[in-house]
Amino acid sequence: MKRTGMLSIVFMLMCIVTNAQKEFKKSLSGISRIEIETGTSIFLKKGASNEIIIKEGCSNCGNEEEMDQEEFYEPEEDEKAKGLTAIYAGGEDNTGVGIYMEKDGEILRINDLKSFYKRKGLTIIVPNAVAIKMNCGNLGSANIQNITNELEINTTVGYIKLNNVTGPVTAHSSTGNIDAVFTSVNQTAPISISSSTGMIDVSLPSNTKASVELKSTMGSVYSNFNLIEPREDGLKAIGGHKSITGNINNGGVKIALKASIGNIYLRKK
Repeated sequence: MKRTGMLSIVFMLMCIVTNAQKEFKKSLSGISRIEIETGTSIFLKKGASNEIIIKEGCSNCGNEEEMDQEEFYEPEEDEKAKGLTAIYAGGEDNTGVGIYMEKDGEILRINDLKSFYKRKGLTIIVPNAVAIKMNCGNLGSANIQNITNELEINTTVGYIKLNNVTGPVTAHSSTGNIDAVFTSVNQTAPISISSSTGMIDVSLPSNTKASVELKSTMGSVYSNFNLIEPREDGLKAIGGHKSITGNINNGGVKIALKASIGNIYLRKK
């Protein structure tokens, strides 16, 4: 029994070492913009230091509506690869986490060299002072929290979640849903959020000043903001395929929400 117990403890310790997250850090001195190209899901959040931290793995990338994709991932340990170094068509791994990184003036470019099937997501921590451009490829999703700078996010199948952001925001998904919760709305540049087949759900503070354009070609539009002036008969005219335009609190920065098939929800926070 003692031998069995000792073997169990040793096995658990080996699992902890094997599953430990790999991590990369870099100072962002002189950097004002980060551009990320990946095929995996990303959890991006605000950090306290002036550096970027990249961790393999992403406990915040899951979605209850998505299928469990664990069966698609290959084992992390490949016995046949011992003594060899992974090489990639997209460049050299100069970070130790399967990523090629280069600085171009005030822009830091990040290219994820691993395929979707070799990843289980990435966790990225950045300071609030940098703008973010992110492309999550065909299957990746984006979960972004507490970033109050410019965001440009693109996915194909994956969802986009923005929580406690201010904009400016440009977000597009071909088939994924988009959820965005704004703590306030930056008035310096427009906000554009679109999805071809997914739904769009946006929450704004009730005191937001905005000029909005809402359009869902085959879906419906819902809001508890007073955007449409009543007609003489007291009804609100909301056209089928036409754009719905209106001002919130006498107007302000332009906010465009557009979907082809999915519904649009614009709500007070």
